[in-house]
Amino acid sequence: MFWADQLLKDRKGPEWVNDSWTPSGIIHMGGLKGPVIHDVLFKILKEQGKKVKYTFGFDDMDPIDGLPSDLQKSHEKYMGIPIFNAPAPSGNGSFGDYYGNMMRDLFKKLDIQAEIYLASDYYKKGIYNKAIEFVLNHADKVRKVYSDMYKKPVASDWYPLQVICPKCGKLGTTKVIGWDEEKVEFVCKVDLVKWAKGCGNGGKISPYGGNAKMPFKVEWAAKWWTFNVTIEGAGKDHASAGGTYDVARKICKEVFGKEPPLALPYEFFLYDGKKMSSSKGLGLTGESLLEVLPPQIVRFLMIKAAPNQAIEFNPNQTYIIPRLYDDYQKAAESDEDYLRRSYKFSQLKDGEKPPKVRFSVLAQWVQMPNLQDKIREEGLSEWAEYARIWLGRYAPESVKFEVQQKIPEKTNKLSVKQKEFLNKVSKELNKEWNVEEFQKKLYEWAKEIDLSSNEAFQSLYISLIGKDFGPKIAWLIFENREFSKKRFEDVSSI
Repeated sequence: MFWADQLLKDRKGPEWVNDSWTPSGIIHMGGLKGPVIHDVLFKILKEQGKKVKYTFGFDDMDPIDGLPSDLQKSHEKYMGIPIFNAPAPSGNGSFGDYYGNMMRDLFKKLDIQAEIYLASDYYKKGIYNKAIEFVLNHADKVRKVYSDMYKKPVASDWYPLQVICPKCGKLGTTKVIGWDEEKVEFVCKVDLVKWAKGCGNGGKISPYGGNAKMPFKVEWAAKWWTFNVTIEGAGKDHASAGGTYDVARKICKEVFGKEPPLALPYEFFLYDGKKMSSSKGLGLTGESLLEVLPPQIVRFLMIKAAPNQAIEFNPNQTYIIPRLYDDYQKAAESDEDYLRRSYKFSQLKDGEKPPKVRFSVLAQWVQMPNLQDKIREEGLSEWAEYARIWLGRYAPESVKFEVQQKIPEKTNKLSVKQKEFLNKVSKELNKEWNVEEFQKKLYEWAKEIDLSSNEAFQSLYISLIGKDFGPKIAWLIFENREFSKKRFEDVSSI
């Protein structure tokens, strides 16, 4: 059974699927896994006829606590400022809008049908007011959860809230130290965190109207309580034992008195065994992934295995991408439930079918000018562009070929019989041939002189491209028939 069908089996009542992300940097491909997984759950629940909603939050109230290397000089002064209040790297709009628009574009391409909301809007509109009041009034219970989870005491003057300092505009440097049921008392501490400096300001301020933000773990539980979220997963970085997910679930239950959503931890994509990270140059960005894979195959990659299974994905000098295309094509024709369903929920439109030609074959065809008409006739133009990008950026050198303008040195090692075979092929090229018939005849001519087909084809490939193997040889020969004929003559006479 498909993992998502199993997970949603026998659930009752209306459903609210939620997910969120902090718009503070480039989206690596692993950052798409959560949105796609939740989208599939949403679509299956719709298929079941359930009353269901899928929301996705951009957590733009979070303070900037780290920057890509290229922004460290220009944006260092904004460390600690809420993401929605810092300027975009481009200078147009906010920091949150800049990266958020990238995610919106990826959602559109991948047909992720979530209702996007901004945390800053929800705080400003008072949607979290009730939750803020509740956690401030029950701060002792929140402290106990933290103390129990982390096995250390929490100060009695700590409150689960931070305010935006009215003087310096920073959020990450403030500490709330009192609550009188109308306003919170705060201090903007110079040394509260290592990555930003506060201004030393203090005073009292209303916690409502976008003036303040709950800590991430508390805010997560507050969302579940406020919206009655029933399903929300989390990546391994949050969902490890004792991690953010566990703390939020405990707060939900022990502070808000509500059962937390269905647990759905999911594993990372790995790059040579390490978690992908755009800032560390490990793995592909979501944008670059969509340049080498159609959206349907990106979705397929995200959901074909159960979420708790880590997936290695290093495309550089490997065959991972051609194999993924193969798996996708097999799933399109499969009767096995888990493949059939993973294929179904990869599609952007019902009834779409992938090409029959294997991606590895297409990667050969795009390197042969004489096959461009065939590519169009077979309806492969779209996939051909992906094949060209794969060849240009990621493919092993062994799959790339180019007809050599000079006789390759490796021809010196050809046997007498191999040269005899080349001479035979050269003479046959004086006749009129259909390329497919010529391909079949090559086997017969090799057999006539007691030469194995492997040795025969090697002599052809070595003579033309300097490699022991390559694309279908007859098509390569006919790409420039006169050139091939002359090359075989020259090599056979050496």
